[in-house]
Amino acid sequence: MNLIKGLVFSVMVGALAGCSDDNYTADVSAINLVNNEVDVYWQFEKGSEEMSLTDKDGLLFGEKSAEKLLIQDDSDGNVFTFYGVKGNSLETAIASTRFRFSEHADYVVYSFGRLDNDSAQAAQLGAVKINDDAMASSKYRVIVFHTYVADMGKVDVYMGDQRIAENLEYGEATSYLDLPVDQNELIVVKAGQGANTDNPIAKVTLSPQTGDIQLAYITSTSQNEGNIKSYKVNKTQ
Repeated sequence: MNLIKGLVFSVMVGALAGCSDDNYTADVSAINLVNNEVDVYWQFEKGSEEMSLTDKDGLLFGEKSAEKLLIQDDSDGNVFTFYGVKGNSLETAIASTRFRFSEHADYVVYSFGRLDNDSAQAAQLGAVKINDDAMASSKYRVIVFHTYVADMGKVDVYMGDQRIAENLEYGEATSYLDLPVDQNELIVVKAGQGANTDNPIAKVTLSPQTGDIQLAYITSTSQNEGNIKSYKVNKTQ
């Protein structure tokens, strides 16, 4: 399931539900997983106006911005455009990327890759809708993104002994999964190795509470011990 690329403009169709007066809205926050300070800008009115999601403060590696309500008229419709700049320099570091947000909901736009690379590892933007549908009172919800390194190849993802994704490629994500809170040991291995390998790519124990919604990113930055960065993204956060 490719949620990083799957939300890109050319893939998804449909209009935002519940909007009036030809306005289109989304609640959006930003996460930076790039090896440098990055600020994410929203472009609207066909690129003639823009707004920093971080009030021009920028995000260091691993930081998440507060959520902002984005409202645009039918000149852009339900297609939301974002780009990244290096720190607060206004130097474009990540080219404009367009996402079609299918309904008024919470979304996260995130940067990943490296600014000093112009190959498959080059910095880019992804987006994901926060799935806040009802879940069992004894469970938590998690989705895992493969943003490690492009040349790592495919990976398998486990929660304990249960494999939750097989042959996940760089830039892809698992499905959202509802799991018991004690099923929380996240293990990432090269495809085919198995959860008990002596050399996992990443291994971490999450600390969810019932009802939590978590995004978990596999990263390659040494600042992130264990190569997993996770975020609780419930609406109340």
